[in-house]
Parts: sequence; structure tokens; C-alpha cells
Amino acid sequence: MVAEHFHPYGGAELSLWKLAGDLLQRGHKIYVVTAHVKGEPGYEVRGGIKIHRPFKTGNTAQRLIFALRLYPYLNKWLRGKEVDVLYNLGYVATLPATYAAAKHSIPAVTMLSHLCGKDWFKLTNPFAALMNYFMENITIRFGKHNVLVAQCQDSARQVAHRARVETQVICNTFLEPKQIEQARGSDNIVGVRQTLGLGEGELFLLFVGTLIPTKNAVALIKTLAGLRAKFKLAVVGEGPERARIERLLEQLNLKQQVILLGQKPHDETLVLINACDVLLLPSISEQVPNVLLEALALGKPVVATKVGGIPEIKSANLHLIDELKEINQVLEGGITAVAEDKIVEEYSLDRIAGRYEELFQAVTGSNNKKS
Repeated sequence: MVAEHFHPYGGAELSLWKLAGDLLQRGHKIYVVTAHVKGEPGYEVRGGIKIHRPFKTGNTAQRLIFALRLYPYLNKWLRGKEVDVLYNLGYVATLPATYAAAKHSIPAVTMLSHLCGKDWFKLTNPFAALMNYFMENITIRFGKHNVLVAQCQDSARQVAHRARVETQVICNTFLEPKQIEQARGSDNIVGVRQTLGLGEGELFLLFVGTLIPTKNAVALIKTLAGLRAKFKLAVVGEGPERARIERLLEQLNLKQQVILLGQKPHDETLVLINACDVLLLPSISEQVPNVLLEALALGKPVVATKVGGIPEIKSANLHLIDELKEINQVLEGGITAVAEDKIVEEYSLDRIAGRYEELFQAVTGSNNKKS
């Protein structure tokens, strides 16, 4: 597995970590080549997974250097290794990883971790958007993939005319039933609400995500400033937009209503989701967000923008909107949870990892390889 980031960074990277763990339990040998961000060791074995971190990543220049150094590193590293499939998480690592795999006659499977397309022009300045848009297209078209994996039908349709290889749809978002049950069984809902200072009749709204333009937290807060109902919004996550959000809360006089909790461990985040009244997902671009599935699995109403694979998720608790101003209309109109249990089964880690195992065996032409 090759990716610029690996757990604990990012939602897609958390899914990659879970997938690696499940495949390891199935008897496969897993290597991970990734970058180091905050001084992690250059090599470690974690949970039986061998993780190599030869170079750092960070700003744009460091990411470019990481990509340039990755091909010669992998080309050398793959010599003598018994690797049957190279699975990479697009996009920074895709070209060097797939070209190194091709040189060693190893099939390469590329997961499209995100797909912004023309949405890049809503997320950044025109020059950066143009560069990202072209790099996304170049990576998809000229990577030496054997198979491209899209997380939803919407993404598969978008890449169909750009990709020259087979495209499969496999969701890269997993739920672990034990974790969901533990969170659902938490008896600390009242304690959580008291800790956050929620008063009688106040809506407990929750946002979980990296504080970057794609997740659209700034626009969400501006929208909620016009909400007539009493509420508190808890924001779980860190990122480059935090300072901007702090200034915005001052300007809108919302410091008492919006609480920035920072990054939280996954189990604590699930407890917060279980205690909230509504999860809000205002993203400009998404595939199948992990936090959305977790909220639905916990029986929580979710108000989400109609982007990516989100409309493909079938749940009575999912309320889709076209524009953010509709959030206030939905909340003021009243929103209640509906009991259902199909989400956990449909998106279970074991089920989806089984689909990946079948794909990896198919591209190697084997039904019994375990490495």
C-alpha cells in the first residue's frame, strides 16, 4: 500500500489502516510506504503491518519532493520483495507508485480518495485550482493502473471518459460494528451535553471534519448565524482554516454558540456523535464520508449537501440539501430520528474488505495468494 498520508491522518487514510488490518487478519502480508509528517519513525511495525516512511511531506514543495523521490525509492525497494499487488491512494503517490509497479510487472490498483474535478475552482484560487484540476486528470489518465477504484457511482461516471482502464466501484468507507455498539451503549449523553454547556431545549449540532475549504465549515457557521432556534454547534477537527473560523466567531458574536473542540480520538468522536441531535455535513466535494455513515449507524439525523456519493446512501435519517441556506429550514421545521439498522451491515468493514480481497486476487490471477 502506497499513500502520501497514513493513519492517524485523514478519513481516507483511516479507512486504509482499517482495510490493512482486516486483510492482515485474512492471512495476507501488508507493507505500507508513506511519508512522515510529525517526526514519526522511518520504519515501524504496528499491529503486524510494516510501515516505511522514507520522506516527509507537508507544504506544496515538500509534497512535490516526496512524489519525485518516491519512484526511485520504490523501484529499488520492490526488488526482491514478494509483492503481488500495489494498492495506492491517489493522487500524490499515484504516478511514481504505478510506474514503479509496472517496471516490476506488479499489477497496480488506484483508489480515487477524492474527486473534485471542476469543484477545485470553488475551493482555491484560480491558479491553484487549474493546477489541481490538471494534475487530477493527468494522474487518472496517465497513471499505469490496472484498475481504478471509485468510491461511488457518481465518481465512476466522472472518470469513465478519462480513464483508459477498468473502473470498479467499491466504497472505501468502513464501519466496525463493535465500535458502533460501544458508542451506542454509552450512558454519558447527559454528561456530554452538560460538559458542552447545552441548555434546556438547545439543539446539539455537530460538525466533524478537517478544517479545510472542501469541508465548508466557514460557510456553515455563517449560515447558522441566521438560525432562529437555540443551538450549540460543536466542531471536531483541526486544519488551516481554524484561525479564520476563530475570527469569524468574534465577528458574528457566536463564541458562546460554536465550540471548537479540536481533534478528538475516534472513540470520543463516536460518543459525541451519539450524543448530538443532528450531524451537519456541508461539504463542497465528498465521496462517501466516514462520519456520515457513523452518524446514520448510530441512528442520528444528518443534514448533508447533495454531492459525490452521498445521494447514493439510502437512509430515512439522511436529509439532502442543494444549498446551505436549506439547513436552517430543515432544522427549524423539526427533525427527528428514524429507527433503522441496515447501514452497519451494508458498510461493514468485513464485507467491503472481502470485495477488495476478491479484486486483488482477480488482478493477480490467483484465488489463494496470501501476500
